[in-house]
Amino acid sequence: MTYRDLIELVVQRQMGIVGLWKTLETLNDVGLAVGDDYRLVGDGGYDDLERLVTRFNEKYGLVTVMGCKIVVGRKAREGNLALPKILK
Repeated sequence: MTYRDLIELVVQRQMGIVGLWKTLETLNDVGLAVGDDYRLVGDGGYDDLERLVTRFNEKYGLVTVMGCKIVVGRKAREGNLALPKILK
């Protein structure tokens, strides 16, 4: 499990919460991109995860964070990855 995996998980969850276009727009807001298969282009790290989730919160509210918090937290623990405060 890597931060890239966690970011991709957030992207998948957000597509179901706010929809495809809003998710893609938010990724663009923070300088991230996904390919045609909706997998992250390039690597992603802790800071990217934090910026992405924070931006979802700013644009669409805490419900978007809560929608992925449990599953992302579980996967982070499996990979022994630290989580940004917003996801704790």
